[in-house]
Amino acid sequence: MKKNNAFATFIDEKYIPLEYKFKMIIAAVLFLLPVVLFYFLWFQPQQEKKTQLISTRTQLTRDLQKAKAKAASIGKLEAEVEVTKQLFAETAELLPKGKEIPALLTNISALGRRSGLDFLSFVPEKDIPNDFYSEIPIKIKVRGPYHNMGVFLDQVSNLNRIVTVSNIDMGGPRPEDGEMLLNSSCRLVTYRFTNKELAPTTKKK
Repeated sequence: MKKNNAFATFIDEKYIPLEYKFKMIIAAVLFLLPVVLFYFLWFQPQQEKKTQLISTRTQLTRDLQKAKAKAASIGKLEAEVEVTKQLFAETAELLPKGKEIPALLTNISALGRRSGLDFLSFVPEKDIPNDFYSEIPIKIKVRGPYHNMGVFLDQVSNLNRIVTVSNIDMGGPRPEDGEMLLNSSCRLVTYRFTNKELAPTTKKK
């Protein structure tokens, strides 16, 4: 009751004697104060929270889409891996293992003799290591007709193991028994499958 009397006294003694414009200012302040308090204490924090939730949802949606895309590509990647493995296995079959090298070299030599060539030299050189395989170079010198050399190289290219030919040189023609014989040399390279990757220090060298 005292509080009501005090409020009535304040209105009668303080508020009513004020000029009209001050009364309007006080009325406006009393009207706007709850709105301002509502905005800063509840509405604005709720909006910030809403904005944060929307941003989080957007990011989660993007992450979900990326995950779905990756999941969809797993099957394709697995198929590509299988194809790569198969190609690797097929290529490895074309590279002789270490124990097959002597037989392969003997076979190459036999092909030359069957082609009508005389071997002047047949010199295997030091292996050249690479990732998963080693190169085995061989320098050969033969004597025989040009055609016979062509037959020999054709037979070498048809071997069931990879053998490349480079540095072919033919010269010194000499007639013999109605044929023109040539001294020919070339570098054959076959490959030994190691299935080992070179160490970084070896690669640098």
